[in-house]
Amino acid sequence: MHQPSVKYYNQNAEHLSHNYQSAEATGLHKLLGKWLPAGGEILEIGCGSGRDTAFMISHGCKIVACDASENMLGCSRHYLNQVEDSESVYLLKAEFPLPSDHFLLSRKFDAVVSLAVLMHIPENELFDFAYQIKTIIKRKGIFICSFSSGREVSDDDPRLFVNREPAQVQLFFERIGFRLLFADENPDGLGRNIQWHTLIFESEGSLGIRPVDQIEAIINRDKKVTTYKLALLRAMCEISQNEYLNVQWHAQNQVSLPLGLICEKWIYYYWPLVEAENLIPQMNGYERTKKIAYRKQLSALIDDFRLNGGLSAFHVSFRSGKLSSLELVHLRDVINAISGAIVKGPVKYAGGALENTDRVFSFHGSLNLKEILSREDISKNLGRVYFDAGIWREMCLVGHWIGEAIILRWAELVREFSNGIIPVAEILSVLLVTAEIDRDVALARSVFEGAENLNCVWSNKPLIGRRFDIDHIIPFSIWHNNDLWNLVPSDQSINNQKRDKIITRNMIFRSEDRIVHYWRMQKNNNPERFNTEINRTLLGENIPVKNWERKSLSALADAVELVAIHRGIERWELV
Repeated sequence: MHQPSVKYYNQNAEHLSHNYQSAEATGLHKLLGKWLPAGGEILEIGCGSGRDTAFMISHGCKIVACDASENMLGCSRHYLNQVEDSESVYLLKAEFPLPSDHFLLSRKFDAVVSLAVLMHIPENELFDFAYQIKTIIKRKGIFICSFSSGREVSDDDPRLFVNREPAQVQLFFERIGFRLLFADENPDGLGRNIQWHTLIFESEGSLGIRPVDQIEAIINRDKKVTTYKLALLRAMCEISQNEYLNVQWHAQNQVSLPLGLICEKWIYYYWPLVEAENLIPQMNGYERTKKIAYRKQLSALIDDFRLNGGLSAFHVSFRSGKLSSLELVHLRDVINAISGAIVKGPVKYAGGALENTDRVFSFHGSLNLKEILSREDISKNLGRVYFDAGIWREMCLVGHWIGEAIILRWAELVREFSNGIIPVAEILSVLLVTAEIDRDVALARSVFEGAENLNCVWSNKPLIGRRFDIDHIIPFSIWHNNDLWNLVPSDQSINNQKRDKIITRNMIFRSEDRIVHYWRMQKNNNPERFNTEINRTLLGENIPVKNWERKSLSALADAVELVAIHRGIERWELV
């Protein structure tokens, strides 16, 4: 604590206390009443005149109120002796940051309140101050601080006033494991030309354990003997970007994803790695003594398509529900092997690289499929992977960036597994292999080519013969989505104008009749695939029998806006 400031408060305690008691505090007390846990144990740092302490007593709180100034503490004691239930407060002289052996550091409080204190903390003491608050607050506990800005200090006032902006304070506390719940600004209660800021945080748990820290720890700090943990995170990131409606929200700040959907992603990730002519090891020790758990099963499925189009052919057959009975058996075996590897591997062991943290994931439900009759059997008949909703929020907001970091770390890890023999660039080229989109576009094109009176989806211009483009409503380069609902016929010149831009919401509804018309065509020709895809990416539920078109179009408009907001992509509308 800044000692000249403490001295000033000791010398002017009565005058300052009188001013504080007369200041307008209705707005502040309303916030305290809303956010403080009624009946909770509260630590108040800098109790001053006791005005706010008295309010918290009336809120049913039990309070340890401390101040660095002995004389201010005396004023507070005198005032609180006149307050009903004053036995609910314990007054204590204490200067933050506290000595390392101070007894308060062994306590845990439901909330910490620090009003008009932060600006008196020097820069070299700020981290220790915040660290100690983090130490003594319970997980999910509330931290409330207020501080001033824009204050002009006279030469007669030796107190320290560090002008910190709210965004600066927010970032500082978020970096050590708090989450901002609410921010407010108010004019000075004494009419001075000062602006007051109140920030209300929730403790996320142990020091520094924010959701993004947990993700980063798994990527870079967790022990890895296989690439499984990275594959799990990569799948979650992809789902968060374009299949986010598959998430379910649960109590206790938990969410869950279908294990089967994650298994599907793994098939696409590991297919090129397993198919490679030369071994690209996915396990420590170059897979000499032990192979990854599903290499044998995936190899059998790969052999089914080795001479018949490979991954791209599997992709089209799988999504269209046209796998043979033998291929479905091999697919079931792969899914069951992968599901066991996921649950017994990264779900069980991810996390723990950071001190005092629990495991990140849990699993509930079935681990095995008896048979696969449709693509939906995979996502619906296996269990679900559970994890903290904060991790899901991070992935939804910046999952495309996290996913790219995961792929790079995956390549680096495989290089380590190969004892440096296989270059990172070569591994990346395999990790980035995807099913060729031409086959999907060809399927959509074949449906449109058989139609009469085909018109451009955006301009309504008649399309003559086969001279038209298949346009991705949401560009493939941005969303990597080849679902049939996302493929529509467009005039070539119009498509060249649109390119990788995102259509406006207005453009969707201007083209509503044509979009719906082309959706109906795809649904009639490829019902299983169309229904599965539109459920997974737009509706998040079984496609309704009635009025599915309106609901789907509204969901499309929402998806377009989310992509545009998150990616900052240029919008396009036909003039």
